[in-house]
Amino acid sequence: MESTNPAQVVPPSPGLNLSDKLFILLLILALVGVAWVGRHSFNEGLKTETAKRNGETWLSTLKDLHEVRMKSGDKSGPCHKLSEEGQPVHTWEGCFEAIQAMPNVASLLNPYSGEKLAAIDACVPGNLKTSGHLVFKRVDANPPGSAAPTNVVGLTPDTTLEVPRVIQVKVCDRGGYPISIGEVEF
Repeated sequence: MESTNPAQVVPPSPGLNLSDKLFILLLILALVGVAWVGRHSFNEGLKTETAKRNGETWLSTLKDLHEVRMKSGDKSGPCHKLSEEGQPVHTWEGCFEAIQAMPNVASLLNPYSGEKLAAIDACVPGNLKTSGHLVFKRVDANPPGSAAPTNVVGLTPDTTLEVPRVIQVKVCDRGGYPISIGEVEF
């Protein structure tokens, strides 16, 4: 008597069936999608790092100009202009324009738009027009005993810079959020 094996051996199929082909196609599409997202994220990260480097360049330029100003007592530096009465006036507007004309700053471009860097009042989350722009704030000390030790206020074009002030430098990221670069006495 021959014994019958209840489990019959099925011979292997000669190739891939439809479900195998769909799985491989799905896997390839997932890998292409991950590569595309990774490349896009890398490029956005490069733009953010370039924006940070732009802010760091501005911060170091302000620091260098302050050191020269304090050592020499120079009142005819790049940030001074003459008023209608012929007196030197040290305003933020004149200083910003003068610094933007300096060789190390003149070549800086907004990495998100490719345009020349601009100073804006504040980063606005969700507003892509603020991406890559610079924000300058002055930090004023409050009187002793105040709840907050400092008051941070935006620099207006007519803000006088005759006396040294602490200035915050920030740059806006892709989403319009501020990235703090640092503070410098200027």
